[in-house]
Amino acid sequence: MFDEEMGILCHDDNGEFTVAHLAHGSDGLELCLLHHPPPAGAPTGWSLGTLQLPPDNKINLHSWRTDVVAVPTDRCLCWVDYYQGMLLVDVLADTPDQQQPHGIRLPAQALKSRRIYNDAGDPDPFRCVCVTDNGSIKLVYIFVKDLPSPPDFTIITWTLVDIKKGSWTKDMGTIMGADQFFGLYSATQSCLPRVKPTFPVVSLVNPDVICFLLKEEDCKLYRMVEVNMRSMVLQSSALYINEEEEEGPPSEIDFRCRFYGHYFIPTKFSSYLSEDAITSCFLLVAALHILREHLGYIPKHEENIMIVKWLGI
Repeated sequence: MFDEEMGILCHDDNGEFTVAHLAHGSDGLELCLLHHPPPAGAPTGWSLGTLQLPPDNKINLHSWRTDVVAVPTDRCLCWVDYYQGMLLVDVLADTPDQQQPHGIRLPAQALKSRRIYNDAGDPDPFRCVCVTDNGSIKLVYIFVKDLPSPPDFTIITWTLVDIKKGSWTKDMGTIMGADQFFGLYSATQSCLPRVKPTFPVVSLVNPDVICFLLKEEDCKLYRMVEVNMRSMVLQSSALYINEEEEEGPPSEIDFRCRFYGHYFIPTKFSSYLSEDAITSCFLLVAALHILREHLGYIPKHEENIMIVKWLGI
């Protein structure tokens, strides 16, 4: 199993969740599910089923590669290929027939370029699909032009307006080029590097706000900036402290914990944190426990801090 192909769906208010892994082959899809607790009358443990794409599907499984798994509804998980489209599956359906995947192609403009990072496990730094708190699905694409310095790029976002028809609309008021992006730097932010922004993440609260990672060439320093794409305002910036330098030599660092910029994932988990401080702390610990025990992912110390900050806890 690959981490990128596995997702988790929390449902109900009693700590119930479902872990799902979607594997693809040239002739179909295999869905592996773990329900906690298991449905009434069902055995405990993983279940495996075969899914078939509908005849009118336009997704090419031969070249499919899952980049991220998103949660668009309270029943579905969405497997995303940043260079093809999305596969939506109802992981809570009672029968395999009800779990027939629904394929959605990306906007035509986003299909014109090829994948730059082809090694398995390498995250794509220029594309992102996020689900906002109101259920909107946003696609962010940083079009990079292979030209010598200064860097030239254009940031374009789309919103999925009809999930059944797979219709996207381009957010015309939020398109931003390199000159506009660097023009947001104020005198107090002159230390920010003039480099291509990477690893965009859409805010849950405001879909016009996107967080980017900036890394200067030949430098180990990372900076994160938060930009309102519609009002053209750089709202905040922060220096990322590389914990690898504090842990010891590279030989002593777990390779799985290396920072690529793609671990800051927005979540609706904060909606469960309105009770009291004790409950909030308990639920946060429970969520991190699920990441460790069921998905095999161990967040780093500063990643935990950024998760808490991004959630607004």
